[in-house]
Amino acid sequence: MQQIVNAGPISRSQISRNLCLNKVTVSDIYSQLLHEGLIREVGHGVSTRNGGRKPVMALLNVGYGYVISINILRSRFSMITCRLDGRSDNYESVSTRDVDLTTVLDMIDERIANTIAASDSRLLGIAFGLDGVIYENQILSAALKGFKSFDLAKYFSDKFQVPVVLENLANESAIYERDFAGEGVYQDLISVTIRDQVAAGHLYRGHNGEAGNIGTCPLADRYHEGSSSTVNHFVAEGPVLQRIMAYQHIDRVDVNRIRRDYLGHRPELTAILDEFAFYLGKVLGDLSNTFAPDAIVVNAPILELLPEVMDQVREHVDRLSIRRKAPLLLSKNAKEASLTGGASAIIHKALGLDDLQLTFKNERSAVLEEVES
Repeated sequence: MQQIVNAGPISRSQISRNLCLNKVTVSDIYSQLLHEGLIREVGHGVSTRNGGRKPVMALLNVGYGYVISINILRSRFSMITCRLDGRSDNYESVSTRDVDLTTVLDMIDERIANTIAASDSRLLGIAFGLDGVIYENQILSAALKGFKSFDLAKYFSDKFQVPVVLENLANESAIYERDFAGEGVYQDLISVTIRDQVAAGHLYRGHNGEAGNIGTCPLADRYHEGSSSTVNHFVAEGPVLQRIMAYQHIDRVDVNRIRRDYLGHRPELTAILDEFAFYLGKVLGDLSNTFAPDAIVVNAPILELLPEVMDQVREHVDRLSIRRKAPLLLSKNAKEASLTGGASAIIHKALGLDDLQLTFKNERSAVLEEVES
């Protein structure tokens, strides 16, 4: 299955050579996958130099089923459906402001049921991403009230009779960079997500899934010696946007005005973004020096809106006296990276390929929308 997903269309003889498996063994497994409908034949390839019959080529049958990936944040949830080849559609973002947990679950339940009713193929699994500590598919802590110790996976698995995978948003983003965007260039990378919390995603879980929970780490104040606060206070999306709205004297995020003020060198905005870039540079420098990754990919809507600020972040990192300075990259798909990474995680589960590398090409262009407050 891994060979067919990653290298298809591919012949049985080529699979046999790639995996050093007996041709009879490969044919038996191939026939079983074909019978189950997981793969489909798509014509003939080129015959060998010695002539003979042209080999039959096989592809993953993307019509076999689909998965759903859902991200739950403080004031909204977003959702996509995804085919088995990683191509996604039906992006939806739903506000949950001033809505309790039970109502949020009902809203998600209704949208999953509507998706199932409208589809000709079957649902194979659901992935959920959220800010928090998740270990062995259980929520040990969460930014959202009511989710701690709630068995979200069992709730939806029982309701829809499909496997459910839980993951934090940062790890989902790391999966996306590995399976969709990395193209095999970076094997050891860290994905830093900046949303309700700041988190570093990677495929190393740590004790009880706590690796990467950097938002609560202390960070020394730039101006007041001996004073400190948390990474979330200085870098998380909410506090930064609150500071911007305060100087603009408005109660909602106006992305057009933010962009206009930035291009106009408005001193209040420049000062806020310089603080953000300084502290983010400190965080990324520490991660680079401690974990020595091949690259650090930053996933933040504010940086997608103002990519020029990333140059300031790099300048602050360059000034640090550290030995290891990994390349600092911006995610190519900040809005959907974690959703698509979640889809990859549940596709692995649905195909029984949990521990095997899959490489997808998501050909759908990213949904462009405003940064949400």
